[in-house]
Amino acid sequence: MTDLSAEPAADRADEARERLKQAAQRAHRNRSVRASARLGLLANGLVHALIGGTALGVANGGTGEADQLGALTAISTGPGGIVVLWLSTIALWGLALWQGTNAAFSVAPNRRVLVFRRSLNVGKALGFALLGLVTFAVALGARSGGSEVVREADAAIVESPVGLFLLLVVGVTVGIIGGGLVWRGVRRNFREELRYLWGPTKVVVLTLGVFGHVAKGLAFLVTGALLVAAAVFADSRWVGGLDAGLRYLLTLQSGPVLLNVVAAGLIAFGLYLVARAAFLRH
Repeated sequence: MTDLSAEPAADRADEARERLKQAAQRAHRNRSVRASARLGLLANGLVHALIGGTALGVANGGTGEADQLGALTAISTGPGGIVVLWLSTIALWGLALWQGTNAAFSVAPNRRVLVFRRSLNVGKALGFALLGLVTFAVALGARSGGSEVVREADAAIVESPVGLFLLLVVGVTVGIIGGGLVWRGVRRNFREELRYLWGPTKVVVLTLGVFGHVAKGLAFLVTGALLVAAAVFADSRWVGGLDAGLRYLLTLQSGPVLLNVVAAGLIAFGLYLVARAAFLRH
């Protein structure tokens, strides 16, 4: 016999999903959310350009932290930097909301691809939200308290089996993201983020997108590999973020040349984000 009680429950679940989808679509189309998304992309672009600029300096004998925290700290020390950070925090969280609700518009030829595309949107949203959280922390002056504290934290991680496992997971995840960025750049899949372009504008934006995605992907691949090595060999010297990954390039043959290229690519990625803000799709 057919369980009639299951049918109303299924109908209610379908109705709930449809209401959630419609709410997400309304939020995505909201002018304030869209404006915040544009500002968030501009803020993210500035951060990447600063990371690339710092990496260029490191490649040529300079100093500085070539990562998001270093870039945000540099912004905070400039004229009106704290105001910029507070505005960036709000904008990045708005960008996270816009990117997450974009999942409601996802279409695909089959359910597997649909789940992947929605998961990709949610993953990007979480990344923007995390950057907004870091920006918020820097705006509050909650930056990490010195290299000694960082070294002690790194040592504690590699001395714990749980810490090593989490480090391995993070390293593999960062590496997968890096590989995805390289693939996205080579295949030019990022074009789905932009409205239709033509002429010289199309050539410039696509060039920035390809170069930027590939360079950032390579930086993430190196960073992820270092984290995996730290987990496998239980060596805190390998623990580090993007700054450590970029500095590792200097130890390779033709390292300064390679780091200069990757740094220029990060600047290109920052400029691509600015272009994406100007030619935002949907």
